[in-house]
Amino acid sequence: MSRAVTAPRPGPYLGIDIGATKVLVGLVTPDGRLLAHSDRVVHSNEGLEEVLARVHEGIGRLGSTAPPIAAGVAVAAQVDPRDGTVLYAPNLRWRDVPLGPRLSKELGVPVRVENDVRAAVWGEWVHGAGRGSTEVLGLFIGTGVGGAVISDGRLLHGARFAAGEIGHSTLVAGGRRCHCPNRGCLEAYIGGWAIAERAQEAVADDPVAGGRLVETAGGGTAITAATVATLARAGDPLATRLANETSDYLAAAAVGLVNAFNPERLILGGGLLAHWPELALGVPGALSERCQPPAARAVTVTFAALRHHASVIGAATLAAASAR
Repeated sequence: MSRAVTAPRPGPYLGIDIGATKVLVGLVTPDGRLLAHSDRVVHSNEGLEEVLARVHEGIGRLGSTAPPIAAGVAVAAQVDPRDGTVLYAPNLRWRDVPLGPRLSKELGVPVRVENDVRAAVWGEWVHGAGRGSTEVLGLFIGTGVGGAVISDGRLLHGARFAAGEIGHSTLVAGGRRCHCPNRGCLEAYIGGWAIAERAQEAVADDPVAGGRLVETAGGGTAITAATVATLARAGDPLATRLANETSDYLAAAAVGLVNAFNPERLILGGGLLAHWPELALGVPGALSERCQPPAARAVTVTFAALRHHASVIGAATLAAASAR
């Protein structure tokens, strides 16, 4: 006899997004509405205790609200969602951290922990740009690069919960050193940290061409991806070259991913693309020109609809599903 599917208990549910440099916290209803949010809380990546202090700071910013039924945590890491352990977080430098049990004890509610991009893509699938699809591929670019796959309406985790590590697929054999053990990773070319690194190297190689980048940033080592974006929009030749190269890397990666996964929708998101969407303008054309024809015909490219709250809403939605 089939068992009826129960609806989520009325919220709110707490969503927490822990990234490489920031924490976002929000209270979310079961239908994906954001009741309150903390805005961005910056952390200095000085270890677990410092980051958790920023999590509690974010929760404190929510003000006087109804207590949550459960909490979902999205973290830039390989995560075992069964027990909430962070297995490996290269940009946070965490290994085997029992994040779920720790936060559950501190918050007094059940906690579900998930990879940040998997949570974001789940949120987009349920409440945002992926609604109505059963085959979704998400590619999210921020400080790092992550991905997630929903196939036949199921979130794929992989044998050891590392499915979707798109950022650490090899783009250039023997190429730039990544923060993981590999070289030539996609993240090492289009992640926010990598764009900054590439720009700093270009300026060191050609100080004259890099003069405006140095002046705008206040120093060569202070150049960030945001610096490059600002000057590329202003027509600076070196910044424009870096932007074009990054766009080409992104388009090449998208072609390979769409050929591999054949999604109905490719959702592009993350903090970097939210502020610099021009990087992705070449993706639809590259897919139609260079993908295997069935894959190219099937895919629709869209930006994330939930923007920088996608992981918060997705994590809270996963927590709601677990609390049925």
